[in-house]
Order: sequence, then C-alpha cells, then structure tokens
Amino acid sequence: MMTEQKIANGGAEINDSISFAALPENIIVVKITGRGSFHNSMELRRLADALLARSEQGAKPRYILDLNDCVTMDSTFMGVLASIGLRQLKQTSEKLAVVNANEQNVRLLGTLGLSQFIVVREATREQADLSEDDFRCLIKEDVSRRDRIIHMIEAHRELCDADSSNNIRFESVLKYLEDSLREEK
Repeated sequence: MMTEQKIANGGAEINDSISFAALPENIIVVKITGRGSFHNSMELRRLADALLARSEQGAKPRYILDLNDCVTMDSTFMGVLASIGLRQLKQTSEKLAVVNANEQNVRLLGTLGLSQFIVVREATREQADLSEDDFRCLIKEDVSRRDRIIHMIEAHRELCDADSSNNIRFESVLKYLEDSLREEK
C-alpha cells in the first residue's frame, strides 16, 4: 500500500502515531494512537490523497477512524478530518465514521461542526477482528516549516468552510499563521 519512508520524529511524541488497514469494499480503518495533532496530520492527508489517487477509476475510499487510543485532537488534525470527511460525503454520499471515541473527542468534533459529515458510532465486528498485524504505520517525513504552515492554514480554512461559526474561533490563528508564512518567504 504505502511505501516506507525515512523515519523522522518531527517534534511529535514517540507514542503519537497513525496506522491504517484496508478492509473489503474499499473501507480504510485508520487508528490514531496518542494525539492527533499538527505533528502527524500531514501523514493522514497524504494517506487520504494517495488512496484517492489509487482509486480514481474505481470505488472511492470510505474511512472509519478508530479513536480508541486517541487521547485528544488539535484543530489542525480536525481540519484534515474535515477535508477527508467532506470529500468522502461528496464522493460516496456516506459520512466518515468515527468509532471508540472518548467523550472529549466527541465533544471536540461536535463543537467544530464536524458532525455534519462525520458520524460517531460503535465499531463493527469486522473492525473488532482486526489485529495489530493488519495495520501499517504511517512514517513521518521531514517537512519544511513553510510547508507545515501552509498545511495548518489549509486545515483551519477547512474548519471554517465546514462551519461558519469557526471563522471567529480561528480568525486569530489564521492571522498568526499567515503572518508566519509571510516571514518564511
């Protein structure tokens, strides 16, 4: 599926990781361990983009996000979820499924308006039967500061597009990130 790449921690905690497994009918189960954050959200976006490119002529991927081992998510990570969820809804008419989410993560998803295209539900037996050996870990790549800032801006704009009440919530974050991007040039 994904080729292994050079390991680079990039500031994320060692325990923060993303792995995925493919099920029949183009269902992709993505497990988040630790925190979903700006440190590992680029890998999630790359996975979704690669799977979409691979399926251009066939069925579009449908995602199940397993948050059993995810303690929290930041806004950049949720912006990537918004992008994936919106794209999935447009392409398949199905909402991105989130399973095994703790109360805090359910609250975060609802607060930022992601419940419009993400459904929180129980894991299915097929998902429960997956073993750790069925999952492949996404390996972090070194990313320039400029590319990371652009990624964060895009993720926060996705949140604003998903729910207009997020415009006020992230106005100062976007201004800070855009100022940082100008300084990088």
